[in-house]
Amino acid sequence: MKSPRHVGALLILGMVSAVLIAHLPVVYTLFYHHFTDAPIAEEGTIQLSDASEGERIVLDGEWEFYWNRLLVTDAHQETAPDFFIRVPDYWSRYKLGGKYLPSDGFASYRLTMKGVHASRPATVWIPDFGSAYQVFIDGTLASESGTVSKNPAEVFATARPDLFPVHLSPNQDHEVVIEVATARFSGLYMAPVMMDYDSAMRNAAVRHNVRLILFGAALFSFFVLIVGYILSFRSVRRSLWLPITGLLVLLRIMLTTEFFSLWQSSVFFNLSYEATNPLMFFLTFAFKYLLIYLTEELIGIAFSSKEKLWLLLYYMALYLIFIFVPQAFYNRYLTVLLPLCSFLIEIYAFFKIYRNRKHLKKYSLFVYLSTVLTIAGLIIHCYYINGNIYPNMSLALLSAFTICMMILALVSTIQASDIARDYALSCAHLASAKAQIAMQTAYYDALSAQMNEVRALRHDLHHVVNVLKRLSDEGRYAELSSLLDEYAEKSITEPLPVFCENVVANSILGYYSLSLKEQNIPFSCACCIPKELPVSDSDLCIVLGNALENAMEACAKLGTASARSVSAEVNTIGGQLLIKITNTYNGTVSRAGERYLSTKVQPYHGMGLQNIKKIVDGYGGYIKTQHDEATFVLMVALPSALDRRSR
Repeated sequence: MKSPRHVGALLILGMVSAVLIAHLPVVYTLFYHHFTDAPIAEEGTIQLSDASEGERIVLDGEWEFYWNRLLVTDAHQETAPDFFIRVPDYWSRYKLGGKYLPSDGFASYRLTMKGVHASRPATVWIPDFGSAYQVFIDGTLASESGTVSKNPAEVFATARPDLFPVHLSPNQDHEVVIEVATARFSGLYMAPVMMDYDSAMRNAAVRHNVRLILFGAALFSFFVLIVGYILSFRSVRRSLWLPITGLLVLLRIMLTTEFFSLWQSSVFFNLSYEATNPLMFFLTFAFKYLLIYLTEELIGIAFSSKEKLWLLLYYMALYLIFIFVPQAFYNRYLTVLLPLCSFLIEIYAFFKIYRNRKHLKKYSLFVYLSTVLTIAGLIIHCYYINGNIYPNMSLALLSAFTICMMILALVSTIQASDIARDYALSCAHLASAKAQIAMQTAYYDALSAQMNEVRALRHDLHHVVNVLKRLSDEGRYAELSSLLDEYAEKSITEPLPVFCENVVANSILGYYSLSLKEQNIPFSCACCIPKELPVSDSDLCIVLGNALENAMEACAKLGTASARSVSAEVNTIGGQLLIKITNTYNGTVSRAGERYLSTKVQPYHGMGLQNIKKIVDGYGGYIKTQHDEATFVLMVALPSALDRRSR
C-alpha cells in the first residue's frame, strides 16, 4: 500500500474533488445568464429574438401566477394574475391575502414569448418534475405528466412526461400556460424548457437507452456482489451489510424520477410519485447509515457501538423531521438544509478514515473514492430535483451509483479471491504443520525405540555379567567367546544424528536424514542453529520442512542413484537465520511467471514455496531460487526481530 502520507493526500483530494464537482453545476446555474446571455422572463414576458432556432431555452424568471385556477382547462376569461412568481420556486414561499400558500393545491402559470424563431415544431416540458402538470402553447397541448385535478385525491404524478409537437406561427407572440396540481411539492420548483420537438425526442430516447444500460450494469454488479458473497461465505465470516447496501442502491436508483415510471405499477403498487417521496428519503438515509458497515468491512475502519448508536439516532431524528414537519414549512425552509444535514456521516467518516489511514485494508482507496463519487452524485441529485441546477443532471446519481456498485463488486470479488487464496494457503500451512508434527513424532519414536533398546540391555547387563564370570571361572573360554560375540551383535545400535542445538530444527533434519537414507540419497548437513532463533518454531517447521520435502521429492525422481544428493546449510549471522538447501533433480521445472508449479495432485500440494514465501514476507526477509540443468538451490534469509522493528 502507498505510504500514509500519500494516502492522506489522496483522501483529502478525493473529498475536495467531490465537493467541487458537486457544486460546479450550482455555480453555473447561479451565473447562468451571465455565462450564456440567455434571456430571462420579466413580469410574465420573455424576449427570444436573440435565441437561435432549435436552441434549448430555459424559461425562468417572473411568470404570471393564478392560484386555484386552470386557465386552459376551464377556459377562464382574461383576468389579472394574483401576482408574479419566480420560476423555479415553491409557491408555498409566497403569501396571498396575508397567508402563505399551502404545499398542495392547483394553479396556473402563464408566460408570453416574444420574437420566437421556430420553423420546426417545438415543445415545452419540465424535465424530471415530480408533480402533475400540463403545458399549453397557444392553447395546444405541448406536454403532460400525470393527472391534473382540482381534487387533491385525484392528483396523480408519474415524473415522466409525454411530449407533443406544436407548430409556432412566425412573427407572433406565443402564450405558454402551465397547469400544475400537487399534493406535496407546491408549484414549479424546476424550470420549464423549450426545445425543438424532434431534438427533444431524440435526446429523450438516447437518455432512456443510457439509463437502461447503466441500470443493467448496476444490476449485473449487484449479482456479482451476491455471488462473491456466497462463494466467500464458507471460507470467512462475512456480514450481510454489503449485499444489503447494494440492494438499497438498486431501490434508490429505481426511485429516481427518470426511472420511477418504469416500475410505478409493477413494483411500487401504482403509487403517485409524490407519495413515494418518504420512501426515497428513507432509502437515502438508510444507505448513508450503512456506509458505517461498508467502511468497516471494505475499508477496515471500525466504528464503536456508541458511534453507531448516536448516528442512528441522528438519522432517525432527521427522518422524523421530514415526516412530521408540515410540507409547506419544509418547502419554504428545509429543501436544501435537511439534505445537507444528512451528509454528516460522510464528513465524520472522512475524518475517522483520515486519522486511521495507516490501518486501511487493501484496495480500500478504491472503495473510498467510489463512495466519494456516490456522495458527489447524491449532492448533485439533491440540488437537481430541488430546481437548483439548470443543466440536465438526471444521469448524475445513476452514473455515480452504477460506478460505485461496479467498484464494490470488483473489490468484493478481489477480496473474496484473496480470502480463498489465504484459506488455501492456511490449509496448506495446517497440512504442512501436521506433516511436520508427524515427522517429529517419527523421529522421537525412533529415538525412543533406541533408548528402550539401551534400557533393556542395561536391565539384562547384570545377568550377562554373572554368566560371563561363571564361564571365566570354569575356564570355558570357547563358550565365553561365543556369548560375547552374540551380546555384542545385539548391543550395536546406530546412533541417531544430532545436527544442532535447536530441538525443532534437529528433529526435522533428523527425520529427513533418515528418510533420505531409506531412499539411498546421500545427505550432507552443515548446520549451526542455536536454541533461540528470530523465528517461531511453527514458522521454522514450515520453512525448513517444506524446503527439505521439495528437495527430497525432486531428487528421488532421478533415474540414476549415483547422481542423487541433498545438502543443507543453516547458520545465524548477525542475528539473521540463513538457510540454503541444494539438491540434484532431473532438470525439469514448471513455472507460471515467477511461481513454481507442482506436478502432484494431492490436496494442498504445490503450496510449499508459497507458504515459505508468505512466512518470509511476514518477517521482511527474502527468498531466492536458482537452478541449472542438474542442481536446484533454495536460499532464505530471515532478519532478526531488531531488524524488523527498524523497517
